[in-house]
Amino acid sequence: MNSSPTNTSLAALLAVLACVEVVLFTSDAADGVRYGVGAALTMAILVIVSRLAKGGSSD
Repeated sequence: MNSSPTNTSLAALLAVLACVEVVLFTSDAADGVRYGVGAALTMAILVIVSRLAKGGSSD
């Protein structure tokens, strides 16, 4: 599997967002902040996973 610079950048961003998600949910932030920001992070993670999946399926 050849990895383009774009896919590498997206994978790195995905790893960072996943770590931020874990840190956010283990923090002492208010529930509204945790769930609101967590939902936004989850959506960003899903978009990145979708883009990586589309990039990996094309030749």
